[in-house]
Amino acid sequence: MCLMAPARVVAVDGAICEVEVGGRVDKASMMLEPDLVVGDWVLVNSGTVVRKLDEEQAAEMAHAFGVLYGLTDMDGEPLAEAEAGPGAEASSAVEAGLAAARSASSTRAAH
Repeated sequence: MCLMAPARVVAVDGAICEVEVGGRVDKASMMLEPDLVVGDWVLVNSGTVVRKLDEEQAAEMAHAFGVLYGLTDMDGEPLAEAEAGPGAEASSAVEAGLAAARSASSTRAAH
């Protein structure tokens, strides 16, 4: 099963970019969004950037994934039991994405 996830562009080379999600870097096609630059937030599915996101959208999606995977409560507070159980690897990737999106939002709000 493929899951669309917010990711941050870390490198661009022609029509291909590298995106980081939870510490993992993957390549993705920029066929649908050809004007991406390093630092952009994007929605990736099956190795293709589906669309560009603004920082607020990325933060909202990361929050939703945190709640969905049982990493955080509805207020965004971490849950103690999030470290154990099946899916912990996927959960840690989502948690890292959530932290990055929170950091981007707080940086943007500070300016």
